[in-house]
Amino acid sequence: MIRISGENALTFARGLFHSIFDISKNIPPAQKVLFGEIRDPESNRVIDEVLFTWFKKPNSYTGENVVEISGHGGTQVSATLLELILRQGARLAEPGEFTRRAFIHGRLDLTQVEAVADLIGAASDRALNSAVLQLKGALSRRINNLLDQMLAVQAQLEAAIDFSEEGLTFQSRETTGQQIKELKNEIFSLVSSFHQGKIIREGLRIALVGKPNVGKSSLLNALLQEDRAIVTSIPGTTRDTLEERIRVKDIHIVVTDSAGLRDNPEIVEEQGIQRTRNALAQSDLALVVFDPSQSFDGNDELLMKEVGDRPRCTLLNKSDLEQKWEKKKIDKFLKGEKPISISAKTGAGMPDLSEAIYNFAVKGEQAGESIFITRERHRDHLQQAATALDAAYTNMNSGYSEELIAVDINLAMEHIGSILGKTFAEDLLDKIFGEFCIGK
Repeated sequence: MIRISGENALTFARGLFHSIFDISKNIPPAQKVLFGEIRDPESNRVIDEVLFTWFKKPNSYTGENVVEISGHGGTQVSATLLELILRQGARLAEPGEFTRRAFIHGRLDLTQVEAVADLIGAASDRALNSAVLQLKGALSRRINNLLDQMLAVQAQLEAAIDFSEEGLTFQSRETTGQQIKELKNEIFSLVSSFHQGKIIREGLRIALVGKPNVGKSSLLNALLQEDRAIVTSIPGTTRDTLEERIRVKDIHIVVTDSAGLRDNPEIVEEQGIQRTRNALAQSDLALVVFDPSQSFDGNDELLMKEVGDRPRCTLLNKSDLEQKWEKKKIDKFLKGEKPISISAKTGAGMPDLSEAIYNFAVKGEQAGESIFITRERHRDHLQQAATALDAAYTNMNSGYSEELIAVDINLAMEHIGSILGKTFAEDLLDKIFGEFCIGK
């Protein structure tokens, strides 16, 4: 499908499209599909049989006049159609230009624009549902509601400033302060949704960590249900990180297998261990793998020290072998944490592991029930808006004048408006729309 957007969209198409309905002399019916042919205007040669649709502004994706031509596809046909259209005076769109025009003409706000990109890049059902919810305006409505509430507070402050000597009665400072506090709390609830929203959009990042030969590569193969990683009985076989993608129910998972952590590694192995530490730092969840069929040693303690207080799921692998760790020793070592007993070789315990991973990812939320922020840009503006509101609340309780409090409220409104694109810098738009393909 080739889309032409702009004031002269129909003019460019008139010399190319031929059907029973003559568009060279008549305006075609809007949003109705016509069947016909594309012909080269110079040779009158038929290039393709196509479906032709005309969208009259503002009732189009971009808010401009739009023509859509749907042909049979194929490299040569598409290239020829495109060449003929460009010959009429059109130009190639830049990445994201159609969606950018939709934003400029008020068809979409910036959160909906970003939802279009998320919709295209969705790698799981949950990511798809989240993007659709945002595209339909769920986040926009919540952000606009925050903006309306701030505007109401600002109106009270401005009225108290402008008419302070008129003898009028205004809303009490206590009431205004409570409104500011409630706004701040609502913003913080949105900020706290970012971690899960990021997982929904980008996938849950998992790092497999453990000392050498505990079965990390076997576990990766078990999660993938195919032999992807090399497995041997020789410790230290994995010298580099290996990243693979899986799905658990409706969540996209990025799993990184890594070199084993141990004291006194070889020089090459040390480089792999450093990459393991990097993968661990970038992960949302660490799967910490132990082998209770082998004697407990200092490397097991080293592993827990490396993981620290990061979110983790502790696994006792090789449950099909004779166990050398006593339950009391396990309880003392893990300090009450409940491990999952698995066998990557036989598959025992793997359903329990999948369920634990899924529960961590969704944290009890059901798909489609909640609004999440999925972009760092949203989180940063919300955090700065919350900081400004916190300053306004503190200044209100400290007895400062309405003029100073209004400055903080105005700053918060600017940050909230930036999320929607009501205030924006041109380089921000370049960055956002640069992520799109030419066709959007």
